[in-house]
Amino acid sequence: MFITFLLLPFYWIRSQFLRRYGSENKINKEMKMYPRHYLGFRRKKVIQHGQQPDPSETVLYVSNHQSHNDIFIALESVNRPFRFIAKKELFESFVTGTFMKMSRSYPLDRDDARKSLLILRQVVEDVKEGHSALAFPEGTRSKQKNLLPFKDGLFSMLKKAEVPIVVMYIKESFNEKQKDFHVYFETPLYPSEYKDLKGTELSEKVFEMMNHLKDKAYL
Repeated sequence: MFITFLLLPFYWIRSQFLRRYGSENKINKEMKMYPRHYLGFRRKKVIQHGQQPDPSETVLYVSNHQSHNDIFIALESVNRPFRFIAKKELFESFVTGTFMKMSRSYPLDRDDARKSLLILRQVVEDVKEGHSALAFPEGTRSKQKNLLPFKDGLFSMLKKAEVPIVVMYIKESFNEKQKDFHVYFETPLYPSEYKDLKGTELSEKVFEMMNHLKDKAYL
């Protein structure tokens, strides 16, 4: 952790440059570098369970959220470039703001439903244009293995993107004592399977799928 903070100015300067002048390909490579350094310096590996769709396919990932490690674990485990749907505070922070903006991720304002709706509409448009995204439907870090209730409104919008939804579960990212981080992926949920569901029904279905992965993780 000490080395990471020591090198933070180096990463920050690089991200400022790439944010302004970098191509999408260079930005994607930069994002992939972060978990290799952040986790690698700590000698931690990310071990995947289950299969993801072909990397050329645009999808929406939905993950549990237990700690700040989840961002790096997701970047390492997901097999394609993607953008985060995250709380706006991460974009306003001096430390994390430039990185979130560089990745062209989406700031959700939990205190302003109208602004969040506009952001989610942009997510849908971008996904339809071929940009994958990842959401944390609990809305905040749980710091435990059990899931917090989902934000149902998120699914009412995301279902409009009409792409496969990949449910994932990160096991004990809050536990710094473990040697490796394990990530479990569920079989994709395709639009034909959820197109007739209401947002609340889709939220319940994804919640059940994620709980199933959690149970599998603790067998």
